[in-house]
Amino acid sequence: MTVLDLKGIAGAGGSIILNAQNYTPLDLKGIASVGKQSGATLIIKGANKLTSLDCKGIASCNPGHVIFDFA
Repeated sequence: MTVLDLKGIAGAGGSIILNAQNYTPLDLKGIASVGKQSGATLIIKGANKLTSLDCKGIASCNPGHVIFDFA
């Protein structure tokens, strides 16, 4: 799916689980931001690929609704 498709799903209120390996931090920020308006949660697997600064930036786009899986 494209980032635009995922933003549409999040905008409609759908929570999403994504692998960080497949998206840029900017993509993940955009998806999280759209989810803030609808209440959607973004779960990011493989988050060990991201820097702590990336994680903070993504989390701040939708506080309380972004979950990072570092396992």
